[in-house]
Amino acid sequence: MIRTTFDAVTEELEPGVLLVRLSGEIDIATTDFAAESIRAAVAPPARLVLIDVSAVTFCSSAGLGNLVEARNLAGQHNITLALVGVGRPVDRPLSVTGLGGQFRIYADVEEARRELP
Repeated sequence: MIRTTFDAVTEELEPGVLLVRLSGEIDIATTDFAAESIRAAVAPPARLVLIDVSAVTFCSSAGLGNLVEARNLAGQHNITLALVGVGRPVDRPLSVTGLGGQFRIYADVEEARRELP
């Protein structure tokens, strides 16, 4: 049996501003948990959702699907969405698929908070 590790923690930084910290591997075994965490955050009354992927060690096409779903939900609800801490495990699949240009990406939470409403 192959076991993957994944965790998602959501924190409210201030009213309407949520930080979703994803860690571990986002793959077919963990995509449902990732989706649940993201859907719960990317919904009114949130106005800004930051998805911190700095601790993600692997991101499969299923993980990319989670991020695309987050982007689409944010658009439907007029929520600003950004990725923070994008390292090689997430940057590589975003770049290879051409999806990187469809996300606001910041080095860290502090930079995103300075630049986004």
